[in-house]
Amino acid sequence: MTGSGPGDDAHTPATSWLLAATLIPAASAVLACVDPRLRHWFLIPVTVCGVLIGVDAFQWLLRRRDVFDPQAVLGLFGVHFYYLVPVLHVVLDYWPTLLHPSGSGWRSALGTMALLNMVGLVVYRVVLSLPGRGPRRSAPPRLDPARFQSVALVAVAIGVLAFGVEVVLLGGPGGFLTAMTQDREAFAGLGWLLLISESFPLLLFCLVLVRWRQLLRRRADLVVLLLVGLVAVQFLVGGLRGSRSAVLWPLVLGLVLVHLLIRPITRKAFVASAVAVVMFVYAYGLYKGAGVEVVDIAKGTRTVEEVSAETGRDLPTVLLADLGRADVQALLLDRQRVGAAGWSYGSTYVAAPLLLVPGSLGTERFRSKSAVGTEVLYGPGVYESGVSSQRVFGVTGEAILNFGPAGGLLSFVFLGLFLRFATRYYAQARRRDALAAKLLCLPLCAITIILVTADLDNILAFYLGEALPLALVVLCAIARRPRTAVGHRQYRQSVPNVLLVSNHLK
Repeated sequence: MTGSGPGDDAHTPATSWLLAATLIPAASAVLACVDPRLRHWFLIPVTVCGVLIGVDAFQWLLRRRDVFDPQAVLGLFGVHFYYLVPVLHVVLDYWPTLLHPSGSGWRSALGTMALLNMVGLVVYRVVLSLPGRGPRRSAPPRLDPARFQSVALVAVAIGVLAFGVEVVLLGGPGGFLTAMTQDREAFAGLGWLLLISESFPLLLFCLVLVRWRQLLRRRADLVVLLLVGLVAVQFLVGGLRGSRSAVLWPLVLGLVLVHLLIRPITRKAFVASAVAVVMFVYAYGLYKGAGVEVVDIAKGTRTVEEVSAETGRDLPTVLLADLGRADVQALLLDRQRVGAAGWSYGSTYVAAPLLLVPGSLGTERFRSKSAVGTEVLYGPGVYESGVSSQRVFGVTGEAILNFGPAGGLLSFVFLGLFLRFATRYYAQARRRDALAAKLLCLPLCAITIILVTADLDNILAFYLGEALPLALVVLCAIARRPRTAVGHRQYRQSVPNVLLVSNHLK
């Protein structure tokens, strides 16, 4: 397994391109032969999208990229997101309720969006192939392990204290469990307290891995127990409330840290973990919709199919709605194409951070994603009538919502630039002595998937809840270099890169 950095895409082996350009169109041809509904022009741009993003997936399969390399992870997920999801929508005849495109129908709407994605992915590959700035001359930031352990222990204590305050405010353990499972409105107004209280399990996990990494490298069973413990504690402090991300993303970050710091995770284990994540999202969706009544399945009084039908949480919903945005993005573009919706000119981008400020006056001046999205999907005036859509549009969908098709294309420029940075920093983190880089790069692997599926408010919530606490602990524990003539110059060279990571994690 070799690392790859920005610019490596220009030297991608022809084998990966050949496999992508052969196998993905062949799969489309077979599917079109099996299902007549796929014999439509929309399948052509969708297939091209699969080829353009699938190159990195084949790089991963051919072991040309590391298991958690951000560009490879996006390639693997991108095959599902840009290729399989539109195809499955048609094959399964799965569409959002009460929403319909213009007279051209769903396949044409998907095809129009696929054309935009096709051009965008070409732009994405061009950005990736631009010459890099060359290898870094300065040494990576060096973590002081003793200082990290002290700072992390204080941060964990603060998180545990915040969790204790949360439990007290909700009426003790009994009230806490009741609020978690039956009265989730009780958490209104506790946003910042929840962010602090839910941060301590991951910080504690990182602290244990750094402190006892030599022992854990010899004891794989202890690593598994720690991962199980991380999931269990995260489920208690946040997952019971119905927040899948409170459990899912700390687990992903934990797996990446184990891979970088303790022992490499194999590709088979990666695939098994991905399947487990999908099943977790499915099972957790049942819990989120049915609450504690989901235990009726274990009792045998109700079947999984019955609970899925009652809650609307089935496997197609997971694959196409939770892990895909093809239908809603196609609707946005279709609404704008026929003149049924305009642009919000960046309003949702300004409103997203303002929502994090209690009592902010700006929330009345700038329309949120929920307000804009509801009226684009359901019609003008619907949001003011009390109807609110909580649909997530993804980075390209929100860009279209704000600036139309041009904004959608620009989102791929941003995606390419971010992947260049993430891949470069991940390659640095794979160095054996780069302990600080290993910890700081954890969110870069998860955000690769979050970027294409989430909106700005979701991304900010991820960074505030999962990335920022760990980043602050690491940055407080970075060892200062001697202020000699040479050392001072090296320190000056390293500062911008540390600040660059900090800015990305804010």
